[in-house]
Amino acid sequence: DAGTFPKDAIEAWDWSGIPLNRESMGKRADRDTIQYRAFQHIEGEFDLVFNDDGHGEAADLVALKDTEDGIKLCLVHCKNALNARVSADIRNFYTLCGQAQKSMAVKHGGLPRLYVDLKRRQETWTREGSSRFLKGDIKLLSYFKDKARRAKVEFEVVLVQPGASVNTVTPEILRLLATTELFLSKTTQARF
Repeated sequence: DAGTFPKDAIEAWDWSGIPLNRESMGKRADRDTIQYRAFQHIEGEFDLVFNDDGHGEAADLVALKDTEDGIKLCLVHCKNALNARVSADIRNFYTLCGQAQKSMAVKHGGLPRLYVDLKRRQETWTREGSSRFLKGDIKLLSYFKDKARRAKVEFEVVLVQPGASVNTVTPEILRLLATTELFLSKTTQARF
């Protein structure tokens, strides 16, 4: 029994000015998107933030921080709001929770494997005149890959869904979130 996710653990963000159906910032780093607003919320906490949005992604945003104890790896999954509005619809969370659960493959694959995937995806964008690095660069990513061979990696998964609010979230949604948290905790020791 996973119970229910505590409402007070849900962090409310300001979505004013962001169309709730515009998820991806794309190669132009479109600022009027859910993904870019998520980047704005986390950029101060991390040394490197990578836009991994697209087919085969680890997450919409991959963030890394150098810590005293090792490395903090955070995968941020974003999803647009159903019908571009805030509601109590659990469908806003099905895909998002599924993406979060697939994150275990990233954790178990390790940072050296993640480095190869991110580097390849960056090279594709570089050929087209864009960069996936929102903060940091390939040299810093390489540093994290090398450090991961001898350091502990703390794992965190963040779900971003502007189609819900603390006031409208239902017990069913809270159970779904709790189940996802329990799965991640048991399989990857992730902070959710």
